[in-house]
Amino acid sequence: MYKIYKIREGDTLESIAKKYNTTLETLYEINGIDKNYKVKPDAYIIVPTVREQLFDSYVVKKGDTIYDIAKRLGVIVNDLMELNGLMPYDYIYADQILLIPKEKVKFHITKEGDTLESVAKLIDTNAGELLFQNSNIYLMPGQLIVHKENKQG
Repeated sequence: MYKIYKIREGDTLESIAKKYNTTLETLYEINGIDKNYKVKPDAYIIVPTVREQLFDSYVVKKGDTIYDIAKRLGVIVNDLMELNGLMPYDYIYADQILLIPKEKVKFHITKEGDTLESVAKLIDTNAGELLFQNSNIYLMPGQLIVHKENKQG
């Protein structure tokens, strides 16, 4: 899948490739351009829209507890429970599949009264980055909003 991207001031092909989790070669190929192409603000190029997976899955084994799983996988217990719709009194069972956020992935499940700015602050990013990384944000209670930290280090 592809989308048309409007080049902004300061963009480079390298920064666009990184933003869309692709390579320069892919951008050259799908746009019919070569390495000498100079980006210009307000011009358009085609970029791939395949998003990386932000979550792994874990199959619960007999004897597992939510606390043991969280500790073993380096996830905050309450985050793991919230992501999987579990309450403190819920049981988990063998062969149940749990979502586990990948490294550097933060998320928030919206609640009544959340704003884009309040969610961005909670997960340590900005509203623009949330809009970029999430297809649709409605801010209705129960919506999963994700942010993957892109900074190196």
